[in-house]
Amino acid sequence: MLDVLVRHRGRLVGRQTLLREVWGPAYSTETHYLRVYTAHLRRKLEDDPSHPLHLLTHPGAGYRFEP
Repeated sequence: MLDVLVRHRGRLVGRQTLLREVWGPAYSTETHYLRVYTAHLRRKLEDDPSHPLHLLTHPGAGYRFEP
């Protein structure tokens, strides 16, 4: 997931795109995967995971990585 976001850094990556590229087309409805993995990544990457600066969520749209 992080690989996809970093390759598209600074740009919004839609939820469906992330699910398809990371887990495959059979997982296109498993949006809870994104919430779970984003939380894990934030705990590893962010100084304050509750106020992320790098791994940003755009509710209803997708995620964006800001270096």
